[in-house]
Amino acid sequence: MKLLVVDSDRDLVEMLTSWLKTVGYEVYRAYTGEQARAQWVEHRPDLVILDSALEDVDALAMCRDMRTKHDALLLIATDGKDVRDEVRCLESGADDYLRKPFFPSQLLARIRAISRRARSTLEQRPSSIVTVGPIRVDSLHNEVTVQGKTSRLTPTEGKLLHFLATNANDVCTSRQIVTHVWGYGGEGDVSLIKAHIRRLRQKIETDPAKPRYILCVPGVGYTMVRHPAEEQEAKEVVRPLRAVSS
Repeated sequence: MKLLVVDSDRDLVEMLTSWLKTVGYEVYRAYTGEQARAQWVEHRPDLVILDSALEDVDALAMCRDMRTKHDALLLIATDGKDVRDEVRCLESGADDYLRKPFFPSQLLARIRAISRRARSTLEQRPSSIVTVGPIRVDSLHNEVTVQGKTSRLTPTEGKLLHFLATNANDVCTSRQIVTHVWGYGGEGDVSLIKAHIRRLRQKIETDPAKPRYILCVPGVGYTMVRHPAEEQEAKEVVRPLRAVSS
């Protein structure tokens, strides 16, 4: 697995690069946004570990641009302590978020979780396309098509939307979502899930503020609704378990 470590803290980059190589990863490094762009194009990393506070560039905007050239998984490692900073990063397309300072074991666990998710996506090749009404989810290519309009998904968005679509009309609990999408157990991180749900709604819903397909089931999780045929929608709208748009 190829990693790209991007941080203006040279000592941290050197330490992480040396350590990650000892545990078997192919690692490249960058200290600026300009260097990151060059390394991203040249080496086409599987995962980018990025400090969101680069001095010479808007790091998140750079990642969105670079993902159109080569789509890599993105782990944000930052000094940010505010929950709003975490939500901003996740809403900008990050696959995971790690606050500094962190233990090497924490970073390694996150890398392995993301790696498992990437392998799982490849293993889903025969059933990677799921259709729910007018929505066609292609988790292999991280795309969603709604009534002929195709939008790109981040790897995390693709994994999450495919999971919901595969289980259409069933409620997926927060615990199930976190285990399937992020690869680790425990209680679901509501803010982590909610940020990605919000982004998915922007891509598939006609009115994201009044979603019809991805609905929240309060205190439980989320469900993707498979509506009847279009001509019957005015008569019946499925809303399992008091599903609401929050």
